[in-house]
Amino acid sequence: MKETIRISVCCTCHNRREKTIKCIESLFNQKGIDDRKFELNVFLCDDGSTDNTVIDIRKKFPKVNIINGNGNLFWARGMEKAFSEAKQHETDFYLMVNDDVEFYYDMLENVYAAYQSAKSKFDKVAVVGSIKDPVTGEWSYGGKKWKLGLCRDVKTTVYPQEPYAECKLANWNCFFMPVSLANEVGNIEKIYEHAMADYDYSIRILKCGGHIVTSGKYVGTCSRNDIKGTWQDVSLPLRERYKLLHKRIARPVKSYKHYCKVAYG
Repeated sequence: MKETIRISVCCTCHNRREKTIKCIESLFNQKGIDDRKFELNVFLCDDGSTDNTVIDIRKKFPKVNIINGNGNLFWARGMEKAFSEAKQHETDFYLMVNDDVEFYYDMLENVYAAYQSAKSKFDKVAVVGSIKDPVTGEWSYGGKKWKLGLCRDVKTTVYPQEPYAECKLANWNCFFMPVSLANEVGNIEKIYEHAMADYDYSIRILKCGGHIVTSGKYVGTCSRNDIKGTWQDVSLPLRERYKLLHKRIARPVKSYKHYCKVAYG
């Protein structure tokens, strides 16, 4: 009889109850859960939601471990709290997810298959699940590479292919790694307030001799974040875009300075 593969899922949320519930439902509906091939232990940091997210999750998923935030953590620090709690429990793998992803029923089998295939070649490996837009069917999140010959901040998409495709950077909409690699790389850097922590972690994996690969095929759906009204919105005046650039949900100075040091030296 094969041993059950234990997976600790780390996630953070804030005031999008319906999406969070759909995401968790899609996790517990995974193929391989009922026959004990996979066992999930979910660690959810709720960052001060006021829309009854916690109440409804406790009713519907009483086994989910809820870590309370103060409403001021945002994504990176919320994930750091969830990851820190997960590290207190025995597991075989960590699965980092965004709560706006709805996973296909065979997501776990797909990321695990990519891991097993890549592990035959690489000693240290993590898998990023490729996500597509639910309406257009186009790639939305997953793995990327730096575009050769240009500034390292220019990136190209790595699309899923069987059994896997190598990449350098990973979005944490769906990110799967063994506990041994996570222990070597360490936790999420607390200097990050919201964004960039997942790319930082990718670079740290590469620096310790690890590799990152994509899943063989798409594992779920999630729309890209709307850039309207953000620093990336070219219809806004430059002065306004500059102000928006330094908001906590964009590229605050301390976070971005640290990221540049890690990524570009």
